[in-house]
Amino acid sequence: MPHQRLPKTTFSLLFSQWIILIQRNFHVFFADKLNLSLIILQVPLIAMLIIVAFYNFDRDKQNFDEAARILYYFGVMKEPLKQADKTINIDKLHRYAKKLAQKTDIDTRYDYIRSTIEPFFDQKKVPLPDFKLQVSGEIELISDLASMRRGSVYFLLIAASIWFGIMGSCKEIVTEQPLLKREIRSYLFIFPYLSAKVFVLSCILGLQTGLLSIIVVPQLLELSFRNTIEIWLILWIAAFVSAALGLLISCIVSSYRVALTLVPLLMIPQLLFGGLLRPQVDLDQSVLSQLANGLSAITIQRWAFESILTTDPYAKEGILKLQVNPKSRSELELVEAKNTSLVSSFFKPRHWGDLKMGHRTPPLFYLLSASLVFLIGGYIALRWRFT
Repeated sequence: MPHQRLPKTTFSLLFSQWIILIQRNFHVFFADKLNLSLIILQVPLIAMLIIVAFYNFDRDKQNFDEAARILYYFGVMKEPLKQADKTINIDKLHRYAKKLAQKTDIDTRYDYIRSTIEPFFDQKKVPLPDFKLQVSGEIELISDLASMRRGSVYFLLIAASIWFGIMGSCKEIVTEQPLLKREIRSYLFIFPYLSAKVFVLSCILGLQTGLLSIIVVPQLLELSFRNTIEIWLILWIAAFVSAALGLLISCIVSSYRVALTLVPLLMIPQLLFGGLLRPQVDLDQSVLSQLANGLSAITIQRWAFESILTTDPYAKEGILKLQVNPKSRSELELVEAKNTSLVSSFFKPRHWGDLKMGHRTPPLFYLLSASLVFLIGGYIALRWRFT
């Protein structure tokens, strides 16, 4: 049989129901003053807790960061001398590296390079290496230990957004089941009902994640307005996918208590396998590690965390990862500091055949696909239960 289109009157009815349901949902939302207050106040409360927990986190273990920079600059200066088969003056290179590793004015350090280090390399007839004193012309090189602390801020922002999404949606449908059952039997279509819920939740979550970003990002991460907007959009997507999962749960369960019981079971795996406590890059090939990697792949936290790390100034470089080479024959190569990225501190490079994939688009595509699966599942569950 040829595909039959719904008459225009049906489309008009669906659209009119959608508009009416959006208005009703907003009316119910603003009418419940206590719930409205909790939704609004929980955002600055969570934001302030994150700020208190990580205030001045960039000053933690500063000696370790400086030691990593000394090791890195020593290696940068040693390598061209080694390639040219020149004598390596360890004491002199260490003194140069120590001076460059100090957190002083950038112009002062460049003056030191021109006045002291450059003549040394000219004397050796070796090209002056690229020192990369700062990342993006603004931020100091930091150790991989500091990258864990910086990544923790992003991780908690994602976790808070997932919390907003699941808690805001898990009760939406299950508490309206008697009303929904009666209205579906009379005139209500499921599609506008569910899509109206999605629209209203999206608006609320957009405000919550936006407020969270505005409070936390400039205060802790000291990023620009553009970076803040990018972080907000990713947090919004994470919250939206979580809301879709919460709506699916709300469509399936028969009581609000069951929905609340499932919330910790949904949140705990996000924290355990989200990529911070046990980064994917550290997992080996054992059975349990592969199981952990598999569980990580089905969490919202893991994909949103990988994507949000790409918004950081250290996303491409600036993280000094210490590498130990116990089999090295030279003491100078026993420990090295390699300039890597914040993303590579947690996740392995992604390849699809011969094509190298990025760390932002594939995770976001996965998240949006997952939200579509959750919403379709919720639609099917409602049709199966009430029609």
